[in-house]
Amino acid sequence: MVQVNLLRIYFEVSRLIGLCNLHFDARSQRFILNHVPTVIYCIVLNVAYLLILPFALALLTGDIYECPNVGMFGVVYNVVALTKLLAMLLLVIHVWTQRRRLQMLGNDILEMLHKFRFALGNDCRKRCLWKVLLTSSRFVLLTQQLVFRDSLVRCEADSSFRRAMLPYHLAAIVYALILLLLASYVDLTVYMMQVAGNWLLANISQEVQEMLQDLKALPNRRGVPREMCQRQILPAWRKLWRRCLHLDGLLKQTVEVFQWQILINLLTIYIFNIAILFRLWTYLTFDNDFNIWKGIVYVVLFLTHHAEITMQFSVFEINRSKWLELLDRVGKLWLANFSGSKYKNSYGIILSRQLEISILFLNRKLHLHPKRVRHLHIAGLFDLSNSSVFEMSRSIITHVLVLCQIAYKIYG
Repeated sequence: MVQVNLLRIYFEVSRLIGLCNLHFDARSQRFILNHVPTVIYCIVLNVAYLLILPFALALLTGDIYECPNVGMFGVVYNVVALTKLLAMLLLVIHVWTQRRRLQMLGNDILEMLHKFRFALGNDCRKRCLWKVLLTSSRFVLLTQQLVFRDSLVRCEADSSFRRAMLPYHLAAIVYALILLLLASYVDLTVYMMQVAGNWLLANISQEVQEMLQDLKALPNRRGVPREMCQRQILPAWRKLWRRCLHLDGLLKQTVEVFQWQILINLLTIYIFNIAILFRLWTYLTFDNDFNIWKGIVYVVLFLTHHAEITMQFSVFEINRSKWLELLDRVGKLWLANFSGSKYKNSYGIILSRQLEISILFLNRKLHLHPKRVRHLHIAGLFDLSNSSVFEMSRSIITHVLVLCQIAYKIYG
């Protein structure tokens, strides 16, 4: 009941900020699309976001060449934060156009969860809470880039005019934080759907293990008990495999719908990591008022953002490991059913053939070096795997080292 209430609150907030007009109906346990007046409210809010964007960027950026207290590194650090506002708005527009598809995906996943008694494990809740905690660091970073020392908002040029514009600057900062909340909602929704899919895969794999235990408990020789067991396992396996194929289709559709959101979010976090690490280096090297606590804050921000990238990739890596576990147990089930081949009955033969088809499907899906079938990937650019995280981390360090060499050459 608590999970249902949290889900309802989650989507009520998404409607309040104008992300989508989806509403979770606790009575029917389904997502519905609210129309008038919710649609009008969301459309007006999204149009307002679009119209306010250029004015907010102009206020937050200002005339960066007239700020004597902001050096090149500070300007770069702040502009990186502001350039992602347009990307956030594109995310909102895309989600709005895909709302009906999202409704079908959400209802299908909820239906499958209810078939497994909707009892998400503690591990799923912990993962989602950790994701929320790491995502909150984005707001800390954006606020630090826009408000605190060396930010363009605190430019000392023409201070009287700046003081007069202070309420508008604060409104622009709130607007930037709302856009960041919209993007974070999209990112968190994708993560929750993938975590739920992994949990469903774990339950499917557990049911296969129970079938295997039932089959192993019977003697290999031909007899009524073994035939009755195979007669019961055969329809159960057909039903379970249909669920498995349906879940595979849902997870693929989720990535297909949100692939550009995932790409933009990962790209902005990647750029932020470079900016944070380079900012930390310039602070340690050139700042005369060194403060150990400020250095620690930069380190924590960098590690938090990098951990968020790792979590985003790890949920897809876990998905692959769950499919591998399912493949292993299906193979063991086929072996246990095939062990008494010379005593096979018609049910055992049919079960063996269907298990063979399932094994071929899973082998093709999980092939390490597919020629015609690729791993789960984003926009054809990179695979969602831990190896991509390693390559991204190495690229971040390489870019920071190059920027450090340029800085030493200019200011050394």
